[in-house]
Amino acid sequence: MSINEDLNAGYGTDPYEKFRSLLQQSLVFPTEYTFKFIIKADADKSAELKSIFAHTNANISVTNSATGKYKSFTVRVQVADEEEVIGYYKEVSKIESVIML
Repeated sequence: MSINEDLNAGYGTDPYEKFRSLLQQSLVFPTEYTFKFIIKADADKSAELKSIFAHTNANISVTNSATGKYKSFTVRVQVADEEEVIGYYKEVSKIESVIML
């Protein structure tokens, strides 16, 4: 059994099923949720990330890495439920080379 199979034992084929369950157990919705992302310091990628949260009242803070090659984004936004959290992660995952923390 691989590590991934072991981690997801007891869960279906939905890769977000375990995460969904953890969110349901640990948070009371609606709530303010904090996302953290790291992307290459590229204006297009930064704009793409910000556009995902543009329709919200998200508080977005950006920190440049010491070398200037990367940007760290902290996004605080009100979410209605765990599906909204997962939806944001799915949208952000479409950005090339994004690291989701």
